[in-house]
Amino acid sequence: MAFLRNLMGSVLKFIYEGVASILPNEPSSISYLAISIIIISIIFKVVLFPIFLSSIKNQKIQAKFAKEQQKIREKYKHDPQAMNLKLMEFNKEHGIKQLGGCLPMIFNFILVIAMFAVMGEPLLYIFGDKNADVMKNFLWIKDLSVPDPLIYGLPLINAITQYIYFDLSNRDQQDNPAAKSMETMKYIFPLIIFISAKRFSAGLALYWAMTNIVEILLRLALTAYENRKMSKE
Repeated sequence: MAFLRNLMGSVLKFIYEGVASILPNEPSSISYLAISIIIISIIFKVVLFPIFLSSIKNQKIQAKFAKEQQKIREKYKHDPQAMNLKLMEFNKEHGIKQLGGCLPMIFNFILVIAMFAVMGEPLLYIFGDKNADVMKNFLWIKDLSVPDPLIYGLPLINAITQYIYFDLSNRDQQDNPAAKSMETMKYIFPLIIFISAKRFSAGLALYWAMTNIVEILLRLALTAYENRKMSKE
């Protein structure tokens, strides 16, 4: 944890100094710190894009063969060992990676934990000084190290973007019977995010909102590209 926290702090400091050199006059409404958080969220998504793309492709393959997988489950429902063996053989034959869709979530979780630790005391973990004279505001938020004062501010943005992301993700799994159980999570998880964002630092909420927005844009861009490709064929 300490390593991730220090690494995240160092990366944020590097970005902060870069932003400060490009913009000599710090904007009054959006601090260098807020800009740095927005930039780092975009950078992480770009770096993780190959994993994100691989996960999307794996989801589409799973959706394509979902009915065949369900037939195997029905056929061997009284013999779990045989069912698991047949599913493993089927997945291997068709290039389905069972944990392929989990990798982006694992990486996102690690990054969120690191950001959570840093944004608790950003002056200490980014600048090495609790008393550093640094602006920490973002629009209506005066201090990104404390929760958003507006109940319908970043917490609501987080919940809405999380819902949209879940909705876009589930569209690729409409033919997958196993994915139907995730439908309720489309409503529950955004609610959890909303409640959490009200309690955690606004800096973390800003980071989470930006990652959601970037992922939504990536999914929309990929869908548009695939539709255009199919129309040409």
